[in-house]
Parts: sequence; structure tokens; C-alpha cells
Amino acid sequence: MKKKLLSIGLASMMAVALLAGCGGSGDSGAAAPAATEGGEAAGAVSDGETTTTSKGTYSAENPYELTFAYIEFYQQDDAARDAVEAALNEYMIPNYHIKVDMMNMEYANYAQTIQLAISGGDKIDVIPIFYTYASSWIGMNGLVDMAPYMSTPDGQKIIDALGEETAWVGQTGGMLFGFPAAKESVELGGLWMRKDVCDELGITEEYGLVADQDEYTGLVYDWSVAGEIFEKVKSEKPNMIPLYMSGSSSQTNRFMFHDSLADNFGVLNWEHDHRDTTVTNLYESEEYRTYVARLADWFDKGYIYQDAATDQQGSAAMIKAGNTFSYATAIKPGFLAEAKGSNGMDGYVMYFGNNIEGGISTTNVSFFDTGIATNSDDPEMAFKFISALYSDPAVMNFWQYGIEGVNYQVLDDGTAYFVDGEDASNYKYHQTTGWCQGNQFISYVWNDGTKDADYWTKLSHHNDWADYSPAFGFMWDATNYQTQITALQNALETYRGALETGSVGSANVDSTLKALNDALYAAGLQTVMDAKQQQLDEWLAANGATETPAANQELIDSAKATYGGPQTAPYAG
Repeated sequence: MKKKLLSIGLASMMAVALLAGCGGSGDSGAAAPAATEGGEAAGAVSDGETTTTSKGTYSAENPYELTFAYIEFYQQDDAARDAVEAALNEYMIPNYHIKVDMMNMEYANYAQTIQLAISGGDKIDVIPIFYTYASSWIGMNGLVDMAPYMSTPDGQKIIDALGEETAWVGQTGGMLFGFPAAKESVELGGLWMRKDVCDELGITEEYGLVADQDEYTGLVYDWSVAGEIFEKVKSEKPNMIPLYMSGSSSQTNRFMFHDSLADNFGVLNWEHDHRDTTVTNLYESEEYRTYVARLADWFDKGYIYQDAATDQQGSAAMIKAGNTFSYATAIKPGFLAEAKGSNGMDGYVMYFGNNIEGGISTTNVSFFDTGIATNSDDPEMAFKFISALYSDPAVMNFWQYGIEGVNYQVLDDGTAYFVDGEDASNYKYHQTTGWCQGNQFISYVWNDGTKDADYWTKLSHHNDWADYSPAFGFMWDATNYQTQITALQNALETYRGALETGSVGSANVDSTLKALNDALYAAGLQTVMDAKQQQLDEWLAANGATETPAANQELIDSAKATYGGPQTAPYAG
């Protein structure tokens, strides 16, 4: 298998850069680490001069040669990457007794690359795991159970970085297969809106919108308020599209949060009851009907882009075209700056939702995970490297940003940026994929003029608004139900785009929902839901329902005391 692969461009990155990340502290009731035959937890042991595992002894003169496979979302210069690999190893070999072979993969075929490596017996150690592949890769005996290593010092470093619940979230069938990236994960969202139009129509003044303000404070509006804003835009600018939506991707979690239990075919209805552990059909729920009926009403009134069901352009292209006012999106600290870079326009954000608190589930957090392939010659050394990705800033900075003074410079405030003469258009090496693997919170804040030295703190704090699903930590094992899942996906896609853009129109909401649900049950939905419920019940019996961390609950309760709930009129303070 070739070591170096062509990387994918920005378009693929944008297609997959969704939420995955960091949780709070507490006890999820996760299973205790397994032990070796000798009774001691497995793991690499170092005395400074050597590192010893059950497989061998390594030193600076005899390092373990480790293949680190990762997805490269932006094109890199091959020579620059080789130089970074050499510099990384100048650090890794004396400090960890590990020599790293950086194996970059493109997103479009990364899963096939990993599967071929595993089945072909190729040398590979640390790998990225998209959550939907975990069950099948475990089924082909491709992933190492890392639970035996968690009571070691290297395991504790991962727990310290992620928190107890999140460190154990990458489990299925009782096997700890991977660790999520440290990132914002809570579902909090609303609308991005054009600043110039808001200023012109008085929306800025009416709702107290502030430039560059995108941090969540607990002030959230009911979605009915969005309809009032769209009405004003449509009235004053009849040729402008108030809301861009596209049937190419689901925006369901922008309008109603639920624990998807990985695939949406049997969910926990968090909006109805945050603590309910009954697996139900999302598409039969009153909450889903309310959501699609609202969109249908907006569509009928001309608020939604009329070609939304089939459109493939994306929000950035529509905003740049100059005739679109807003789009629904996840929001986080720093979002407005990122949006301007994509849209080319200044904007405001307003948080919308049905609750002050945001939801968080296994799927939100365990989106991409980092694990170990069974092809590893020494999984204990591979685990040691993974631990470094979560605890050692030098390792993350080398991998993400390259060589200081060559690929980036450290600014006076402690943030980092390209070296003089390079920028986002002509750099040689710059990954910015800490949202996918490792702990980005220990790397430098990348200061492109939109972020300050406290950015990671703000982003980490964003997770404190999360109310945890009681099934947080549970991962549905769909290995034996792939035929049904494929049929269910086909049935859903027949109707979803029209429903979730309002394109069915108000008169057809109920008939289309019935057609969808009839098709889902014919495709085996009940069988899948019954299997999910059984697996979830077994997991709950072993682990107990996950509780929201006390610090999160205190913050949420304080905001509820201040605001009461989602606002149905401009907040007067």
C-alpha cells in the first residue's frame, strides 16, 4: 500500500466537518479496564532510557516504528510533509522511543484504504475511525480493545484531556475502540443573517444584535420569531430569499434535538423528555411533524428557496450570489469569522431552539475517533502515541502546524500564524484537523485575525451548555442489520429532502409523513428499533443512565432563572 496519497480539497472537508468533541467530568458507569493475565493493567512502561511492553523493549537507538494514518483534508506539499515528519521524529524518538511514519489519506477513499490495509495484513497502527464503520471493522477483527490500557498513566492522560464520560464514549459491544477529538460538540444553533439587511430593516436594533458576537449566553429564541423576521424581509425585499435550505443534507438538529442512536432509525425523543430511554420512531413523533409543518408553512409563504429540495449549491454560494438573507447552522464561538471567510459577507447570528440547554449524545461526540488497528506490531506503543496526541502540545503542534519558524511563527500573544510570505493561499504545510483527531485544545490557537489567545477556552466552555442524553456512551451495533439499514436509508431519502425543506407544502405534510412511515416499516424499521432497544436496555442495566455533569446543570439552571426559556419576542433585558 502506498504511504503517500493525494489529499482531498476543501469541498470534501466542508461536507464532513460536523460536530465531534469534548465532554465534562463525572462517572458514566463505564466498564472497568480489563487486566492482563498477570493481573496488572497492560501498557508501555518507561524508565527514561527504555520503554518496555509485552511485545518488546525500545530505546532512542531502537525505536518502535509506528504508522500513523490520518485524513488530510487540505492539499499539502510532499517535501514539506516529509520535513515535518523528520522534525516530529527528532522529538518523538528520544522522548517516546517511537519513530512515526505519517500516512496521509484522502477522505474520499480513506475507509477503503483502512479496510484494505486491515484485510491485507499491512503494517498500520493508529487510525481514524468514522463512527458508522466501527461495528464492521470490529466484526472483521480489525480494531484493538483499548480498555486494558486505560488504568495506566497514558490512559489517565486521555481521561484528563476528555473527561471520564467522553474518554469511554467510543465503545460498542463492550469494546473501547476509539477516542473522539477534543472539540465543541453540544447541539446549539440558529440562523446566520446578513448584517447589511438586518441593519437596513431595523432587525439589528429590534433584537439587540451585536457584530462579532457569537458566544452563547443562554439567550435563545423560539423558531416562531424566525418566521416573523422572514416576514419582514419578504415584505421589504420581495425578490430576496429569506432562508436558504437544501435537501442534500438534513438540518433536523437545528430545529429539534434528538439522540439519533447513530442512524436515526429508532431514536430517543429528547425534546419530549430529556430522560426517556424508550426507542421510538423519529418520523412519527409530534416534534418531527411540528418541525416539517413549520418549514412547509414557510415554503408556502415564499420564505424558503423554492428549489431547495434539489439544490446542490450550498449556503456559501447562495450568499455570495447576493440574493439570500439567512441559513440555518450550528453556531459556536468564532463562527462568524469562519462564516465571513466562506460567505464573503458580514453577518449576525441568533440562537434558536426549543430549550435553553443544548443536547449532546454519543453520535455528537464520537463522530471521528482515533483507535488502533489489530495489524499493529505493538498496540501498547500505539496507545502511547495516541496518549501523546491528547496530552503533549509539541506532538499536536508538529502534526497540525509543522515546524516553528518554517511553517508557522508564534506571535507575541502566544497564538500562531503562518511565517512571513505565506498565507492560506500558498502555505506548504498546515493541517488544521484537530477537530477530527487528538486534542486541539493543547495546540496553539491559530490566529488568522479572528481569534484571540482565549479561543480554546471559549470553545471548550461551549460544551458546558450540554444536557447529556441518558444514553451518552451507548453505541448501537448495527452489524447484523445492514440489509435493513440500507433499505431504511433508501426509503428515507425518497421523502426526506422534500419534507425537510418544506417543499411538500402544508397541504401534503401529513400524507407525505404517512408515506414515509409506511415505507420505513416495510423496510424493517420495527426490527431495527427492537434490536436497538434490547442493546440499549442491556447497556443501561450494566452502566446506568448517564447524568448531566453538575457544573453544566448549574450553568443551565442559572440561564433558565435569567431568561425563563426561549424568547417569543425581542428580549428586553
